[in-house]
Amino acid sequence: MSKGSVYNFLHKQKGAFKLPVLLKVALDISKGMNYLHQNNIIHRDLKTANLLMDENEVVKVADFGVSRVQAQSGVMTAETGTYRWVAPEVIEHKPYDHKADIFSFGVVLWELLTGELPYSYSTPLQAVVGVVQQGLQPTIPKRTHPKLAELLEKCWQQNSTLRPNFSEIIEILKQTSKEVGHLSGISLVH
Repeated sequence: MSKGSVYNFLHKQKGAFKLPVLLKVALDISKGMNYLHQNNIIHRDLKTANLLMDENEVVKVADFGVSRVQAQSGVMTAETGTYRWVAPEVIEHKPYDHKADIFSFGVVLWELLTGELPYSYSTPLQAVVGVVQQGLQPTIPKRTHPKLAELLEKCWQQNSTLRPNFSEIIEILKQTSKEVGHLSGISLVH
């Protein structure tokens, strides 16, 4: 993947995605994650450093070092992931399932929108305490497309059962792409 990680593109090369490309990137990620979830695999470390991009901005989910097949009971408890992206239930060692990846996706989507490091004003430990004790979430920029702002809120629900699954996220992103495409006169969804 010639362009390396999305993290490096955003934070080291100071790259940015225009909205149509951002939606395509988010759709690529969602499709990859949907495939994993359909096969009962939880990634458990979804973050921009684990998303690789080729020369055409096609993004693939990578680094399955902590991925696991979802337990028969449907819940897991071991803490894993990277603090700035991890769901509160994982941090708290509570039972969790594939919806933990949805929370992480919300942080990734926010990062794609802002080009900023999540909770950059705090240490990873301070971010963890804020997420768990105060329900801290990154601030959604005022200029964010309303459908994306709503999607972020859904992904960050404290109650994981209220978070959408990736098939729902794919539909939201496709619909948003159509709206954006109609505004700019181009089609982004095949």
